[in-house]
Parts: sequence; structure tokens; C-alpha cells
Amino acid sequence: MLHVYLDQFAWIGLARAAHGRPDGARYRDALEMCRAARAHEVASFPLDLYRYWETAKNHNDGSRNRLVDTMIELSDFDAITTPKQLLQYEIDIALRARFGRPNDVTAPRVFGRGIAHLTAGGVHNSKRRTDQRTASEDKSSDFRTPIDRPLEELLLRAGPSTHARAGLPLDLVNWGDLFVRHEVSVAEEIVRRKVPRAELLPAVVHSDFNDIAPAIRERVTAAGISATEVTETLGGVGLLQLVESLPTRRVTNALRVSKHLHPRSHQKWKANDFIDVVQLPVPAVYCDVVFTEQQWVRALTREKDGRLDERFDTKLIFEPEQLVEVLVAACL
Repeated sequence: MLHVYLDQFAWIGLARAAHGRPDGARYRDALEMCRAARAHEVASFPLDLYRYWETAKNHNDGSRNRLVDTMIELSDFDAITTPKQLLQYEIDIALRARFGRPNDVTAPRVFGRGIAHLTAGGVHNSKRRTDQRTASEDKSSDFRTPIDRPLEELLLRAGPSTHARAGLPLDLVNWGDLFVRHEVSVAEEIVRRKVPRAELLPAVVHSDFNDIAPAIRERVTAAGISATEVTETLGGVGLLQLVESLPTRRVTNALRVSKHLHPRSHQKWKANDFIDVVQLPVPAVYCDVVFTEQQWVRALTREKDGRLDERFDTKLIFEPEQLVEVLVAACL
């Protein structure tokens, strides 16, 4: 079964087609192929936690619920895990390759079902039995886990007013603006240091190391590796190489570099870029197909040697016609 990740604009296009809107005409064939692929268990269209977040920000109840109708129909609440869960695993793998520790590294379930999977058990119906399978069993997918459909639908349909009444206003922290300010500061430092184009990736990786250093320290401590051992074995260069070896961070930094390649006046960071840069690396590494914006497809296929779509065997697309082609081929 293909795991097909759809960015928010792709879901919106499919929803418009599902409700007969003229601006969804380009997506009509894609919608029918998605429905057929889902019905014949050829493809799964998992949601990530950020689909909930972006959908919840829509104040128009009618528009939001029409979108949710399509999300429920095609995803059936299939879900893909969060970047945090995979980052911990990828760091453990990188540490074991360099230090022989930790001895036991358990791969997280990348695909599962429902909000419990999306939040690593943080949100669940306490009255429903949880998945009790042992760690030795398959962790790649978990489609048969029972879910509480009314709860799942309630959470996916919740809009700004619902979140506010629950004491969880969506605008409590404007992560998008904070992200833009951070990337602007990185760009200013790149300009100040006169970093040449060929050295942009190392410069961005260095800033990324600062961002994920707490996660690295946590996993180093959990593995029983001392700070002295890290310094003597890796040093500064080795630590940056460790960051660059992490699959999802490699994608993250390729996306970031694509913006820093151009003057800020030509390629400005937007608040919405935050969600793409944070979540897109997970499906780009672990899904079979990723439907996202053209700018991000270009970013991940820019390198002539070692293209990231080829490295992770992921089909990257940005047009509904391409989605039709992929699903037709899968159905043959």
C-alpha cells in the first residue's frame, strides 16, 4: 500500500472538487482516483498533526467542515507520527553508529490511526483499551487499531471558537512569526559572515545544531555517553556531521537552504513556511508519495548528486495530474 502525503493546499483542492466547486475542477480526476485507491486499499492518505492545526485555524465553519468531510473520507483517520518521535529515534541510530550505544533502539510506529498516534498517546479516550502489542511486533503501520470515531471527528472539526472555549486558543503563541524571525536572523548572520553559496548548507546545519542540541543532549545522556567522550570522539565537526546524517533534519535543512540561496527581497520567509519546514521532512523520508508546493519539490530535487527524493525513494509531486498518474500506476 502506498502512503501518500497531501499538503494542506492539496486537501483543499480535493475538498473543492468533492463539493462541485468550479475552482476544484483540476482536482476532480485526482479525487476519483484517490477514492478508488482508498476503496481498493491501494493507497493510504495519512493526516499529520499539522493538518489538524491548519484546519482548525479556519474561522468559516462551513468551509472547514467541507474540508474535514474530504479528509475523513480519504484518510479514515490514518495518521503519520510527529517529527519529535522520529528525531529521537534517528539520533539514537546515529549515536549507536558512532559509539555503539544505545544498545537497544526501538523504531517508532511511523503510521498509525487517530489522535492517540499523532500525539504519542498524549490525547486518547481513557475508556478505550489501548494497543497492547509488544515492542517486538511490527512498528511500521498500525491500521487495525480501534479508534473512537466520534472523538476523532470532534477533534478534527474543532475550530478557533471550540479551542478558545477549551482554554487552548490557537493564537496563544504565534509560532509562524517566531520562525520567520529566527530564519531572518540566520540570513543576517550568513550575510554578515559573507558565507559563499557552496557553504550555505554547512552554515544552516550549524544553526540547526543549535536548535536541536537539547534533543541530542537528552539522547546522549539516555545512552550513558559522557560529554567528554562526545568531545574526544566527535568534536565540533563530528557533531555537525551527526546532525547532517539525521534523515529528517537533512530534509529540513535542504528546505531552509532553498530560501537562503536567494536575497531576502526575492525569497521572503512566510509564517506558513513554519509548518512545511517542521512537518514536511517526516513524509519526505517515510512516505512513498508527497504532494506539496513546487518550491519545496525544487528544494529537495535541486542537488544533481544525491537528490533527496532518490535517497529516500519518495515521489515528490506538486500537480493534481501527477497524483492521478501515480495512483493509476499503483492500481495497474
